Amino acid sequence: MTDQCVTSQDGIEPRKYKLDSKFNFSCNKGMKCYTHCCSAINIILTPYDIVRMKNRLKLSCDQFLAIYTKPELLERTKLPVATLKMVDDEKESCPFVTPEGCAIYEDRPLSCRYYPLGTAAFREQEIEPTGEDFYFMVREAHCLGFESDQQWTVSQWRKDQGVEAYDEINEGWMELMLRKKSFGFEAELSEQSRGMFFMVSTNVDRLKRFIFESSFLDKYDVDKAVLERIKTDETALLKFGFDWLQSALFGSDKVKLKDEALKAHKEKG
Repeated sequence: MTDQCVTSQDGIEPRKYKLDSKFNFSCNKGMKCYTHCCSAINIILTPYDIVRMKNRLKLSCDQFLAIYTKPELLERTKLPVATLKMVDDEKESCPFVTPEGCAIYEDRPLSCRYYPLGTAAFREQEIEPTGEDFYFMVREAHCLGFESDQQWTVSQWRKDQGVEAYDEINEGWMELMLRKKSFGFEAELSEQSRGMFFMVSTNVDRLKRFIFESSFLDKYDVDKAVLERIKTDETALLKFGFDWLQSALFGSDKVKLKDEALKAHKEKG
């Protein structure tokens, strides 16, 4: 998946794929093009990508972000995200690619799982945007996978590649991205708001400290059962973070201010 605007000349097939759409594809170590798609790419890491990868590598979020990522501001939404930092070599290779394949295959990013499919949510300009979920096919010249006789539906591919859990966990984050995109440039977020979004998007360790070690719980009314869950469950913590951003940035009531904090906020406003 990519946030860049691409055309059919860049390898994007100008056709919308639905869950029941069919395509032929396979990828395995015996193919001449094996791992060719793991170089010179821009991979936006989703929040759950980062959780899975940093846990796989036994790193803190701060360590993982410093070693393996670089920040990027999305062109249309102006939202900050973390992208995977490529190796500074002739191919601009992924830091996890080896001759045998991906060294962290079980915890690879969502965009790698979807390939050769992409999702419309990350594109700057969708093909005939309708508000419906759809997918598109990335057909790169080096890829021989399309010559396979193995046929898939998009739904089968998603299940086989394990993207369903990723999409479910990242759903709240994608809603934030799409909501900001729908507002366009008119709704520019403050530097503080962008910092909040980047924290939730990339750093569950920092988010946890922010909730439990700042004045957050003096201001927000959070159920005790939720608090107990997010202390130990990083997936639950992510989802709570997405809900909080919906409230803090877009005025939803998913995470409510306490009465006294709400009164002070209105008086200040």
